[in-house]
Amino acid sequence: MSENLQQLQQLAQNPDAVKWFDGLFRVARIEVTDTGEQFTVHSKGGTVEITEGFNGDKPNFVVPLESENIRNMAGFFADGAIGEHEEYRIVKFMLRPCLEAALAMPILQNSALRKIVKIETLWHEAFLDPKGNEDDQLTIACVNEQWLVIPGYHGKPQRRVAITPAQALEFQRHVFAADEQNSLASWLELGRWYLGFRDSITVTS
Repeated sequence: MSENLQQLQQLAQNPDAVKWFDGLFRVARIEVTDTGEQFTVHSKGGTVEITEGFNGDKPNFVVPLESENIRNMAGFFADGAIGEHEEYRIVKFMLRPCLEAALAMPILQNSALRKIVKIETLWHEAFLDPKGNEDDQLTIACVNEQWLVIPGYHGKPQRRVAITPAQALEFQRHVFAADEQNSLASWLELGRWYLGFRDSITVTS
């Protein structure tokens, strides 16, 4: 068993880690960029299972990590408590994969549904560190019915938003719940919730 698999197995058996990740995904895939390893993470009913390779159902998202990220994450949960800075570091490498997965949802692939829930097709999004400073800056654009997530700010946005780690987790849990139901009603309910959520993260100055 590799060190990375051992660390992930320890996380899967840590009740604090299982609780923290609960409701974020059913299937996630991890690509370890420095070793070439691939793992599939299954989360269901308060239990987590790690298997080697990419297998099973289509994942909710795919996260690229380095071995150092996995070691750090295992250390974060070792004392049973996740601090603000630790949560920020975990969410930081989940943010873009989760956003890209959300943009692949049916409600954002359907131009008619996008108009109903008033989804912009060009916005700037900042990820905030624990001190409130902008860390990652992204441009999200729909070009020829294809969603793009581009590092940095580009073009004139229809909206600017800034999101904290806690808000990013809230967003992902709502997206995951809608995806699990996978019905028109669930997507429309997500759209209604998102309108209020979007207002709460909009930068007005």
